[in-house]
Amino acid sequence: MIKTFSAAWVLPMDGQLIENGEVVTEDGIIVDIRPIATPSKDRTHLSNAVILPGLINAHTHLEYTALRGFLEDVSFFTWIRTLNRTKAHFTAEDWVVSAKLGALECLASGITTIGDNTDSGASMDATLWAGLRGRIYQEFFNIDHRTPVEGTAQDLFEKLSALSARRGSRMEVGISPHATYTIRPEMFEAIHRDRRFDGVPISIHVAESPAEVQMTTEGAGPFAEMFERRGIVWTPPRVSPTRYVYDQGAMGDKTLLIHCVHQDESDIALAASSCSAIIHCPKSNAKLGAGIAPLDQWLKTSDLKLGIGTDSAVSNNSIDLFEEMRFALLLQRGRVESVDNVKAVDVLQMATSGGAAAMGMDADVGTLTPGKKADLIAVDLSALHMAPATDPQSALIYSGRASDVRLTVIGGEVCYHDGIFMLVDSDEVLTEAARLKKKISMVGNS
Repeated sequence: MIKTFSAAWVLPMDGQLIENGEVVTEDGIIVDIRPIATPSKDRTHLSNAVILPGLINAHTHLEYTALRGFLEDVSFFTWIRTLNRTKAHFTAEDWVVSAKLGALECLASGITTIGDNTDSGASMDATLWAGLRGRIYQEFFNIDHRTPVEGTAQDLFEKLSALSARRGSRMEVGISPHATYTIRPEMFEAIHRDRRFDGVPISIHVAESPAEVQMTTEGAGPFAEMFERRGIVWTPPRVSPTRYVYDQGAMGDKTLLIHCVHQDESDIALAASSCSAIIHCPKSNAKLGAGIAPLDQWLKTSDLKLGIGTDSAVSNNSIDLFEEMRFALLLQRGRVESVDNVKAVDVLQMATSGGAAAMGMDADVGTLTPGKKADLIAVDLSALHMAPATDPQSALIYSGRASDVRLTVIGGEVCYHDGIFMLVDSDEVLTEAARLKKKISMVGNS
């Protein structure tokens, strides 16, 4: 079936901005990008809006969405320890509701593709339900020398197989060795030599906090002290977190390095030379006091793939990628005291074409190119905070909000249009989320 979407502007991200343009799709594939042609009964016209590729949120934890606002004004170490304790109170059904809430927020904010790290596996259920595209990374943990690595590897394989068996046509699967402070060298080695995981995409949290840096470089700080209290034997590598992950063989062309707040030039060079991608999550990093990542240096590094992510609602409170892009841009300009190092187009590319390349999905998504999947969004430019929007690209970055999204299309299917979810029941999810709110409040007061 042919469907046409038109608006005052079309921003393809791999070509010139088109005024009064349209995107023609057929059977879920883009077939043409052009100025508006003859009238068509199958055209959806968005008037004063800009059509652009669906946004790519390359790092999320949708299953944590219902925990929004639960952990505020605490340090990174306290935050993650409390989060881990709280997780024990959630049932499998709770995680699915929470993930569905996050999936709804993605659709309503123009996010069509995600890179999601999940412990429970609930994100797969939610993305299939919502029709999102992307990749689900199964998290695993093994820092305690008393826990056999073989058992963890077998459990990971079974969970990965279960995800893969129900993934659908729009979702891929990967693995997430959670972080330097939750995966010991023997676990990295076991996964590396296990042929069941050959070629499987990886997502790993790296160099996120000062506490993590202190742990790997000095064997000191909150994480090291926690290991000692728990009787965990762990020998510090005396290198940076990035170098540690590289030395474990976990970096490569299918690896997403999440955060990378604390990197020097040698760390950045390792990421680039290994063909790994870095996913920037500036709001989460700032909220938890983790620091400000060297985005300006990343952008100057040739062949370094860059994406952007919101992280979870429990560390960010929002899955608004417009807000994330703007924050990334302005924070860097304030840090380097210059407007020259990071431009609006840089962060917009990170959320579209750059994010697609980072995830290895640029053959299918990231630009409005004939032959690619018909994943597109339309953003309203007529709101007071946008008017008068003479430059759509600048308006998106400097003024845009998730609430400005009027249309979200994935694979040619209209998933969200003018405040209405076209394919799923949002009311049921909101009702269940209200139930979870009470449960979370009880956990917090216990």
